[in-house]
Amino acid sequence: MTRGGSRAAAARYLGIALGALQSATVTIRAWQKMPGNADAYQDALQRIAEIAAATEASS
Repeated sequence: MTRGGSRAAAARYLGIALGALQSATVTIRAWQKMPGNADAYQDALQRIAEIAAATEASS
């Protein structure tokens, strides 16, 4: 999110294997269908992006 790329690009940047990303995506999408989870997931991603951006800026 902080770099404006795809999840696959983020996974490569973070050293996460594409297979692990795909497996996690399937699990997360199923979990997101439960009430309130999609919003909670987006909030968590936003917080992680803010932390990453702050860390990158202070490096």
